[in-house]
Amino acid sequence: MKYRHIIIISLAALLCLPHLEGSAQESVHYNDTTWYDKGFDLYIGAGAFFANKKNALYYNGSRRNECNLDYIFDNHYWYDEIRQEVNNLYPHVSLSDEISYLEENLDWNVRYKVKTMLNLGARYKFGHNWGLSISYSFCRLTTSSQLLLNYSSVSGNLINAPVMELHGKEDRSMIDLSVSYLISQLNPIAKPFIELGAQFNFAKAKVLEAAIGERTWTLLDPYMGQNYVPGAQMNTYDIIYGGPGYGFSFAAGIKIVVNKFVSIDPTFYGCMSSLGIKPLQERSFNFNYGVLVRLVVNDFFISQRQ
Repeated sequence: MKYRHIIIISLAALLCLPHLEGSAQESVHYNDTTWYDKGFDLYIGAGAFFANKKNALYYNGSRRNECNLDYIFDNHYWYDEIRQEVNNLYPHVSLSDEISYLEENLDWNVRYKVKTMLNLGARYKFGHNWGLSISYSFCRLTTSSQLLLNYSSVSGNLINAPVMELHGKEDRSMIDLSVSYLISQLNPIAKPFIELGAQFNFAKAKVLEAAIGERTWTLLDPYMGQNYVPGAQMNTYDIIYGGPGYGFSFAAGIKIVVNKFVSIDPTFYGCMSSLGIKPLQERSFNFNYGVLVRLVVNDFFISQRQ
């Protein structure tokens, strides 16, 4: 696996932390027990999320995807609308020219734009520096790409080619169940920590549309396989494109203690995830990561002092 070394290093770090702390305490020891007494932490955070570009291929219009450009090009009415819009923007393309696209002209390097990740969580500290946590993260991802359309014409070489844009929007939710370890007594203010856990996620394609000029056509079939006919009374359905997935996650950061009850935690978050969004009809594990800052409230509900 491409990111196997990251997993091994993270696991080894978690197992070695108690031994490293014990060695350090031989020379340095603080009586401050804040942040490792038994009890609950609640936290809220936000930051930037960097989604793996391989999953973004779901939005490039390829015939290998369940939602692709053939959906609109194979419909006679939408095809005529596309040809009319092309003629409006590119007068050298006549209404009698055949419009098409080639797979090689699609964007095979489409990427998600960097987006904000929101994070909510709770942690129960059950032993000396150890804890169990559950967290929920959400981000809304977007993609944008372009492709050149082809058309048959007797005019010979052409200077300008029609350009079609593809836009995608995806909602991604992640739930992480983690075990954490905090080095609490190396420093009274800055306390390193690491988390490892299992992830359950849900990804849903909200938008996948093609655009020329001011016109757009959806590639997400709202008619559940029925052929679109203008003016017809047709039922539309909220079809879910995507679904549940799974994986594992890890996080590492520094807990900066503000006072006995509040800390600010700069955190690096990473996950290896298999998503319900299947680009090119393939489902595989891909690495995603984020950087965020958590605001943590210590012992908000219960505090059981050692």
